[in-house]
Amino acid sequence: MHNGRPMAKHMALPVHFCWTRFGTEAGQTAEQILHRKEQERLANSGIFLWGIGNSVGPGIRELVRSYESPEVLFSPIRSSPKAIDAAPESVVAWTRGETDDGKIFSLPRFSLVTSRQNLSSPKTTHYALVCFSGTPLTLCETPYTLEFDALRNFLSGNPVGASQVTAVVHRDDTVPTQGGKYRVALRARLIPPFFIRLREPIPLSKSNNLATDWYAAVQSVWEQRTWHATNSELRANQRKLPFSSHPNRRAE
Repeated sequence: MHNGRPMAKHMALPVHFCWTRFGTEAGQTAEQILHRKEQERLANSGIFLWGIGNSVGPGIRELVRSYESPEVLFSPIRSSPKAIDAAPESVVAWTRGETDDGKIFSLPRFSLVTSRQNLSSPKTTHYALVCFSGTPLTLCETPYTLEFDALRNFLSGNPVGASQVTAVVHRDDTVPTQGGKYRVALRARLIPPFFIRLREPIPLSKSNNLATDWYAAVQSVWEQRTWHATNSELRANQRKLPFSSHPNRRAE
């Protein structure tokens, strides 16, 4: 649905779009995250995955039905980062993707989505937006801001909640506002399949320095993924063997 051309530098803001706020997460600052996402974008010919913590599948489905080439707008979080985001106890990389209807989605070769992980109650699902940009992902000054009070959830029409970091929204400029503005720092296209679920997290070791050696970290994660997949397949095949044929068992 994207035509591969960069968007006009100051294209007017859409009325309906996906909106996500970003900042320090999984032990990386916003600048570090954007740096590695830009490396990912360059390596994948404009495509990058943007990890999010909540499901926006129903809203994305409706947005795609209404717009041939929907946009995602990115705004920096205005509050200071939480300690759990700046210094998480564990960071994982997500290695398997599924579309909103449950089909397997092959992650782009140079994509890497990370998140913090709680070791006492680890999560098994994360989410990502599938994005395209023909221009670099850098924090820059734009003439556009969003009035927070004017944003409504696309499906329900309810105001966007303070805890909704990512939402599919409708911008209603007729609503009286109280000056809560968010800067639009980045824009990108959403491309098929638009939104995915992520599975099979792999812990990142301390040696995986995403900020300074992104390529090495990506290679390490995919090597681990291959190792886990191979061993899972071996274990599955062993479970299918008759008892007497198990390689570590003698026939009675």
